[in-house]
Amino acid sequence: MTHALKMRKQFILDPEKIRTVKKIMNAKTDTEAIERAMDTVIADSKIRNVLMTIKGKGSIKDI
Repeated sequence: MTHALKMRKQFILDPEKIRTVKKIMNAKTDTEAIERAMDTVIADSKIRNVLMTIKGKGSIKDI
């Protein structure tokens, strides 16, 4: 995901969570880890919204 605008922010975060996210996301930097985690949350939200719109529409038939 490309970003045209970047913002500088200061956060107080749990270092163990940052290390865990870096490992899970295979990120080299803390910033990269947080960016990837946010991208994942955004993508998951979009998927969840699509699934909610199709919830109950359709059926499963035995063949």
